[in-house]
Amino acid sequence: MTATLSVRNLFFSGFFLVCTAVSAHGDDGTSWVVVRDDNSSAMHGDMKDLERARQHFAELGPGYLWFRKDGKDYVVRDATLIEEIEEAMRPQEELGQEQARLGRRQSELGQQQAKLGQRQAELGQEQARRALARAQLELDGKRPERGDRDEERELEETQSELSRAQQTIGREQEKIGREQEKMGREQQRLAKEVQRKAERVIEASLRNGTARPLN
Repeated sequence: MTATLSVRNLFFSGFFLVCTAVSAHGDDGTSWVVVRDDNSSAMHGDMKDLERARQHFAELGPGYLWFRKDGKDYVVRDATLIEEIEEAMRPQEELGQEQARLGRRQSELGQQQAKLGQRQAELGQEQARRALARAQLELDGKRPERGDRDEERELEETQSELSRAQQTIGREQEKIGREQEKMGREQQRLAKEVQRKAERVIEASLRNGTARPLN
């Protein structure tokens, strides 16, 4: 499985990268890497391809296209051709940023749910304690004091409020989940477009001689 992605700031093989947009798919196609600078790349392939491409950074410097086709490695320094790939990737990277934003929101909602759940558990324990105390009073032929009954009603009301808050968060999470599914499908479509554009650029570079073989 390969992926079309943009990477920056994640530690890998002696330099830093981070995935900012990724869309994996089953059609491998031609592996390629656009080495933007010393810590940022765009690519379609796997980490071995990325490592092979970056081996030439000291020699070539930033702003080159590496690709592997028919068992051979090539580099392209033509800025116009590279920009065609970069332009094709921008919608995918922007969508990846939106996916990351939704992911952060989901994480925030999950933390809120955890706090609400903890509070509900604490109230549940208090309610159980009070229920046992009330049952003991009834066994002793006594009635609970009015203040105790009021506190029990407050506990019930608080539990109901927490349950409603949980439901509200759950609905928002479902909405985010649907948006993420939609974005995932769009990422797959964009990844295929990027790969088609990259392969056209690669073919053009082979035809006009701007692709320089490395082996």
